[in-house]
Amino acid sequence: ALSYISFSLIIVTTFSLILESMPAFSYTPEGCGIVELSVELCKPEPDAAFATIEVSGTIYFTVEYALRILFAHSATEHELGLLPGPHPLSGWKKTLKYALQPLNVIDLVAVAPFYMQFIGLGGSGTGVVRVVRLVRVFRVLKSPKMRTCVDMILTIVFEALPGIISVFSLTCLVCIMFGSCMFFAEGTTYSVDPELVDMEVYPMGTYIRPTKDGMAWEPTPFQSILHTVWWFFATATTVGYGDYVPTTT
Repeated sequence: ALSYISFSLIIVTTFSLILESMPAFSYTPEGCGIVELSVELCKPEPDAAFATIEVSGTIYFTVEYALRILFAHSATEHELGLLPGPHPLSGWKKTLKYALQPLNVIDLVAVAPFYMQFIGLGGSGTGVVRVVRLVRVFRVLKSPKMRTCVDMILTIVFEALPGIISVFSLTCLVCIMFGSCMFFAEGTTYSVDPELVDMEVYPMGTYIRPTKDGMAWEPTPFQSILHTVWWFFATATTVGYGDYVPTTT
């Protein structure tokens, strides 16, 4: 029953954080613009219901985590998911090994930011600290069914790893080749001609390329081979973002 409660709270708190980011669920403080116009007075605040959900979920996960750690010494190594050793572990060693398991570390990381923010340790990175709480979604890996699926996926990935590495290596070689060709076609013509370059923006000149219609010249966005590498991957793996488009014919 507790596993279902934990899973439900994970879903609820995760969706709460998502909805909290939507402008429709925020309001502008009443004092905005009355006394003065400032970030402190006018920054939109999320509905109080989201804070209630977050506090309730954090309290539950804190109590649940603390009880598991507190009573870990009285459980067997098998019950704690620990590998049996040649000698039985003492109580505090079992507790320490149990607390250092990846999923239990995730449980700690998920609740720690709340208390850091509560005592004022978040600083300017408060938003980042709050997002860190989302690591609690990995708690679902404790579910036997989910764990079986994850193990199956990991097995598939490890078996296919040689092929994946080969494809990635070939892709990198092709990327460097086509990226280099694109750079030499689009990024190697330097000009200091005032008729071709805006000398107010580029007083020392810049690399240029033909415009799309071929009737004029413009600064090239392909400043290096690394820029053309981005163009290659965006074009080869998707339909292209359109931010960097070659114009040389």
